[in-house]
Amino acid sequence: MSTTPTAGYYDTFYAEGGWRYSLVREWWWHRRHFVRRFKLRRGMRMLEVACGMGMHTDLFCRMGFDCSGIDLCPTGISAAQQRYPRRDFHVADAKAALPWEPGSFDVIVTRGCSLYHYDLAAPGPRAATQNLWQYLKPNGLFVLIIVSDLSGSRDPVKIWQNRLEDYRMHFEPFDSACTVDWHRGLVICGARRRA
Repeated sequence: MSTTPTAGYYDTFYAEGGWRYSLVREWWWHRRHFVRRFKLRRGMRMLEVACGMGMHTDLFCRMGFDCSGIDLCPTGISAAQQRYPRRDFHVADAKAALPWEPGSFDVIVTRGCSLYHYDLAAPGPRAATQNLWQYLKPNGLFVLIIVSDLSGSRDPVKIWQNRLEDYRMHFEPFDSACTVDWHRGLVICGARRRA
């Protein structure tokens, strides 16, 4: 598929069980590549964008963060609320107003969000990033965790492999007081204050 999957696609996907994660593997991977890499402190306010069925939002809460999750897909959020009833989940579009005040979050993390897998110059990803940015505190951190070989391949059937330059062009117009990093240690934009 050459365009971002629809909420209907994810409704079906989550109704069929969604992603299959190993909690232990996800814990250690995020501890090393996310928490330690960016020197995150317990109690930080975090927003997970495209949280799906909520496993990672719950994981971040278990690690000591005050994490909320949003997803466009009602089926995913319903499953998250049932599985993790003590966590904060909302059906919300990353391109629209969110149920928090601007400047509410120390960290915004998006893991594999479809918006960032395809055409980054399209109106959807631009609108989402612009909207999300306002919810970061000054000097906040936006972390993009996404699978890409950075080759620039744009297969019409599969997810795109955007180049590092594509990500930099997408994020650089936003407030330079924040930083956007790719989990493998490449700074996409902003100062490297946490590495």
